[in-house]
Amino acid sequence: MSIASKMHVDEVNLDIALVKRLLAGQCPQWVDFQVKPVEFDGWDNRTFRLGAHMLVRLPSAAEYAHR
Repeated sequence: MSIASKMHVDEVNLDIALVKRLLAGQCPQWVDFQVKPVEFDGWDNRTFRLGAHMLVRLPSAAEYAHR
């Protein structure tokens, strides 16, 4: 599932597939947890539910990655 509307020109396409790839490379113990996007209302990040008790939060554009 992709977040359809972009808020920034340089916004990164953040989706479930990307989260799964990042988990596989960095936290393989969590790769089998369900990933679901959280409805967003902010500018600088996108959040995904990881299983029932965790979240994955990613910067939505390169300018926010350093924060």
